[in-house]
This record gives sequence, structure tokens and C-alpha cells, in this order.
Amino acid sequence: MERLIEPELMQDKEQVKAYSEADFSLSDGSMIKELETYISSFGISLCQESLIIDLGCGPGNITERLALSWPSSTVIGIDGSLEMLKAAEKRKDNLKFKKQFGEVSYLHHQLAFLEESNFLDPADVLVSNSFLHHIHDPSQFWNVIKNLGKEGCLVFNRDLRRPSTNEEALLLVNKYQPDAPTILIKDYLASLHAAFTVNEVQQQIKEAGLYQLKVFEVGDRYLDVVGVL
Repeated sequence: MERLIEPELMQDKEQVKAYSEADFSLSDGSMIKELETYISSFGISLCQESLIIDLGCGPGNITERLALSWPSSTVIGIDGSLEMLKAAEKRKDNLKFKKQFGEVSYLHHQLAFLEESNFLDPADVLVSNSFLHHIHDPSQFWNVIKNLGKEGCLVFNRDLRRPSTNEEALLLVNKYQPDAPTILIKDYLASLHAAFTVNEVQQQIKEAGLYQLKVFEVGDRYLDVVGVL
């Protein structure tokens, strides 16, 4: 199945509302659990001076979990969509147990700016969830990873991977989004078509010179990119 790109940014208010209200707790929890495993296996210690960046943070669901899991570190969510960041800030304001969280902030920036800018301290951990498939030119994404992470930074990117056929994509939609709002079902199918294969991502990181990153399949719909810069 050939890749069909979708818009890089989610700006539609109804679309943002649907994502911010959706329950992704199972997949989000699984991702944080995997991150905890990687941090341990790579021998990384996170402390008060550590910086964790959630790239393409959307409405902040992963960002919040990062702040809960590592409350002594600084956590920053970055997204190019103002509407998504408004939703993230609203979720942050509505948190009932703020004392459990570390320092959390959200920034509005496009990848083109992040490729060259050094306005942030280098990150100790760089995370992204379901973001890569939105990018029309994936080389931009990997340039940002190289620019934002310090030497020894743990990189953990999880994304959908593109099915072989449209029929397979429809089966995944029916399996994982059977009762979702129509807008989420439509977006999920579009995202499966826009996603990359493992081989394509392997080629991307090779061209970026990020040989230390490894790509592998997870379950029947995801791929993970993991390694230390």
C-alpha cells in the first residue's frame, strides 16, 4: 500500500476536541511502561536537572504521564498546533493532583524552527508518540532529534506502521476503533495510510546518520525507534 500523506498539523477544533476527550489510557500507559524499561536498561538516571521533551505532544496526554512518572525532572511538550496546545493547557489546569506533577510546560514551535534553534537546554530524553507519520519530510523530524538531544540522550519514538493493504488497514480500524466517534475513525484510517514501514524508517535514520537508533515492530500496528544519541 502506497503512503498517502495527511495534514501535518491538527488545527480543526472538533478534531482537537475529539482527540483531547478520547481515552488512550491503555496505549499511553503501555508506552510509558516501555520507556521506564528503556531508561533502566540504558542505565539513564533522571534527576532535578534532567529535561524530558515530548515532541508533537498534541493535547498533552503523554506529557502528563511523563510528569507523573518523573516529577523531579522538567517536562516540556512541543507542538505546531495552537489548538492542540490550548487543549493541553486546559487539561493541565484541570488536573486534580497537581502536587504529584513535576514542572510541565508547553511550547508552540514548527519543525523548521526546531531544526536550527538552540533556545532549549539539550534534552536527556526525547519522546514522540504517533507524530512521525504526520511529517511530510521525515528528514526534518530526525534533524530535530539530533538538534534537541544531548550526547547520551535516550530517544524513544512510537508510531503506527503502514499496513500492506487497505483491507488490512480497515481490519485494524474495526479492531481498535469500533465504537469511536466518526472523526476519530476517519483520522485513524488516514493515519494508517500515512504511516511508514519499518524498512522506510530504517532508511530514514540511516540517511540521518543515526545508526545508534534501532527500529522494530510492536504488536500488529506500531513501530518503535529506540536508542541513545
